Amino acid sequence: MTKPAPDLLDTLRSLRQSRRFLPTPIAHEDLEQLLEVARWTGSAKNTQPWHLIVVTEPEANTALAGYGDFTDFLAGVAASIVVAVEGEGRSVAFDDGRLQERVMLAAAARGIGSGTAWFSSGTARRKVRDLLGFPSHMEPWSAIGLGHTDTSQAQASPQLSGRKAVEEIVSWGRYGVVSPSGE
Repeated sequence: MTKPAPDLLDTLRSLRQSRRFLPTPIAHEDLEQLLEVARWTGSAKNTQPWHLIVVTEPEANTALAGYGDFTDFLAGVAASIVVAVEGEGRSVAFDDGRLQERVMLAAAARGIGSGTAWFSSGTARRKVRDLLGFPSHMEPWSAIGLGHTDTSQAQASPQLSGRKAVEEIVSWGRYGVVSPSGE
């Protein structure tokens, strides 16, 4: 059995949403690498039900920032990748989330900050569809905002609350069993 590299596990544990970015552009090569990771992301029955639009124009990202309850930060990104999916149901939502997480991890590996934005209302998704020209059978549910994280404003951000202890979120074999030995 192959043992995972410790630095990969550190990356997985340390991934956080970025919502404040520097005005520095992201290299086209970096965007292409992130898109290649997206292309290889798994999906239910390998349907790959998504289409991605890379948005680098500040005006378009500023417009996207106004299309949801938690999308404001898109106004300050260097680029966003808007994810639209075909179909309905839980597998589509699962596939969308899976793609976002993969791209965010790939961005972190390249030294790029990222955050997810959700277009949760039908009105918001229609506005995104109209702005970016998605066909009517595609639902633009989310965007991945990308940029070089502005760490100078870290003190103004809310402090991370940490994580629950493993014992609070994990059972072994049956709910409420806190150790693999059944104790």
